[in-house]
Amino acid sequence: MAGRASVWNDAAVQALAQRFVPATDESWRLQTSADPEARFFRVMVEGTPEPVGGSRQGTYVCTPDGRLLARGNSTDPRRIEAVLRQGLAAWEALPPAERTQAAPESARAAHRWEDSFPVDGLALTAIHRDLARAEDGTLQPQAGRWNLDHVWFSRDEARQWLPSEPVVGARTALPEALVRRWASFHLVDNVRGQEGPFAPEDIEQAEIATVVTRSEGTRVELAIEGRTRAESDGTWKLGRNHWDKFPNRARGVSAQLTGRAVFDWATHRFVEFRMVALGEAWGGSGLNGRRADVATRHPLAWRFTLVGDTPADRIAPAFVDIYGAAWVRRPDANLSAGE
Repeated sequence: MAGRASVWNDAAVQALAQRFVPATDESWRLQTSADPEARFFRVMVEGTPEPVGGSRQGTYVCTPDGRLLARGNSTDPRRIEAVLRQGLAAWEALPPAERTQAAPESARAAHRWEDSFPVDGLALTAIHRDLARAEDGTLQPQAGRWNLDHVWFSRDEARQWLPSEPVVGARTALPEALVRRWASFHLVDNVRGQEGPFAPEDIEQAEIATVVTRSEGTRVELAIEGRTRAESDGTWKLGRNHWDKFPNRARGVSAQLTGRAVFDWATHRFVEFRMVALGEAWGGSGLNGRRADVATRHPLAWRFTLVGDTPADRIAPAFVDIYGAAWVRRPDANLSAGE
């Protein structure tokens, strides 16, 4: 994420990007899913609708009807600038009639995880950062080491953060299933790259509670506190799913959580939510840049805040497919192999 961000923070790349309609998606889904949208992508970039292995991460320039104009995969802003210029030149060389042709209806997505976005629930943006320990023992953000994810709770699940009677001092322990969602899927070491989830058997401690600190009118203010610890011995315990081929090695994460939130009874929604988790991680799959170092403890931080209100903010959590929540709509059986 850090390297990708540096590309798109480049002034020349940003200026060129204004001449395009940007779009982004999860590359593994596009490479492997049987969804018509994913098959359309593979025909465009590979010439075949069949699933492809390896990685197809990168930047693609294409026409609306799926003609590939340029592609590249780099964290070097100059290389991506060249890709954009190549694509723009190819676009300008097209006859006007070929620029307005749309993708066929048969390429429309049959399933997207974003369709389950909890409009009336609690949706959070999660930023994960590496921390560096200074000589005086204080922790500071480590430049260029961060990643992004999202956290979802349905309306009913969001309500479980509050007591039945919101009087000052009332304490509510988050149900075990919801705390485990944090520990299994969101307090993972994804800072430098994708890491696998923790299984329920890996969770050694998972406690999150809220305390009402203020109640005025329709709004209730909550203090959030909690602790989690998860450690895997490297054995895959989550059954057969999208992640079962992921490198699985000994690893662990421990974290302490603190935060503040405001819930509005008039709208039955959180209007403020800020939570920070400070902790450390050890081990790793290798895909997250840790190279299975189980001896060294790496200080980390996670920040959780409310997502925005636009459709572009409805980005699914990395592990939404194994949330195990009934309200998350799954793909049909004929599409599930790659989802």
